[in-house]
Amino acid sequence: MNPSTAPDPRPRFAWWALAVASASLGCSSSHASARSSPDSSIQVVVDASTLTPVDSGTTKPRKDSGTPLADSGTPLADSGATKPDAAPPTCITPSSPASCAAPRMTALPICNLALTGCMDANHPTAFAASAISYEVNSPLWSDGAAKARAFVLPSGGKIHVDASTGKWAFPVGTVLLKNFLFDDKVVETRLFMHVDDATAALIGNGTNWVGYNYAWNEEQTEATIVPNARTGVSFRTGKQTVNWNYPSFFDCIGCHSNAIGPIGPETDQMNRTVGTENQIDTFATKRLFDDSPPAKPYAPALVEPYANGALGLDGPPPGATVEDRARSYLAANCSFCHRADVNDQGFDLRSQFSLGQTGICNLMQQNGIPGMTATPLFDFKPGDHAKSAVWIRMNTPVPASDPGELEDVGRMPPVASFVVDSQATALIAQWIDSTKSCPLVDGGN
Repeated sequence: MNPSTAPDPRPRFAWWALAVASASLGCSSSHASARSSPDSSIQVVVDASTLTPVDSGTTKPRKDSGTPLADSGTPLADSGATKPDAAPPTCITPSSPASCAAPRMTALPICNLALTGCMDANHPTAFAASAISYEVNSPLWSDGAAKARAFVLPSGGKIHVDASTGKWAFPVGTVLLKNFLFDDKVVETRLFMHVDDATAALIGNGTNWVGYNYAWNEEQTEATIVPNARTGVSFRTGKQTVNWNYPSFFDCIGCHSNAIGPIGPETDQMNRTVGTENQIDTFATKRLFDDSPPAKPYAPALVEPYANGALGLDGPPPGATVEDRARSYLAANCSFCHRADVNDQGFDLRSQFSLGQTGICNLMQQNGIPGMTATPLFDFKPGDHAKSAVWIRMNTPVPASDPGELEDVGRMPPVASFVVDSQATALIAQWIDSTKSCPLVDGGN
């Protein structure tokens, strides 16, 4: 299931008018559309403090009456009129901080993160008191960044848990928050919001989810919306200089279609002790679930795939096998897309399936890897990681000549990741090489 490669002739400011099928940008082996959209990449090497929106003025979308609207849909006083020849605004500035909630009837994000109401007014890089923090067992690789995660539910909103898949569905109005950190310094805060049908129709991106990225200055006093383009910056933490890449809004919906939604909140990921109590029990005590809370005993927890202090990973528990660790990593980083109900490539990497049941073992690689079209490859070749596409794609870096990640070099994940996870590639290689044959599906491992 490959996306269209036809270029979009519309200007970048009209991102909300892009019609995207709910799973058309799922992580298939070909992603030319996501990579080759005109003006889809900006590469700059600057202080993060200088990274500002293209237009952070106060012009707002209008009702039919012509009255400017704030993000909440209420009229704004004395906002002025947009000149006919003025560039369309890329974000809005409410007159006072909003409550941390998904936008309603606007296609534009709030320019400054502090005005979203999602952060603590006294501690700018900390989440607001309304945010409920959570942890996952096996984190998504994000080019070496550590992460802090939280969600804000709308008033009266409850989480629904799918008993068959363990996936958590968040109600309309939910905001998921994520800080990306290096050396305890935040380089980006990402808001992922579940909008209602009317707002989704206005945004027009083919999904009821919308993601916005905010770039922090190095003083950690302010974060501003990132322009709708892949944007690279050089960010200093005091201990190191980090080259960081912000995804475009289009990239966000490419990985977070309606079929996928949030990545991470599933029972096997959330089944984790935080402090002194299992965090699912904590959420149940707070009555965050509807009438379908996760059933006990909870689905077996994914193990941490490796130890990495910078990412907050202590490592797998005693007794965890190489396969346990490898399958945990693939479940966290690949299975949200590579599954039968999202992007059917003939295999399913969710953790509840044995290796034999996944269908990946000795499966002929379908779409080819650029530069390796003459080489017969399998997605998973027992005993030979070098002939296994799952390892090759993970081990393929974004070339320095293509800093905007516009060319399809066969890398997985195909967007928003530029740095190879060397611990993971070593783990996957060890697992493949130690697997001598494909197990039987009936009663397989």
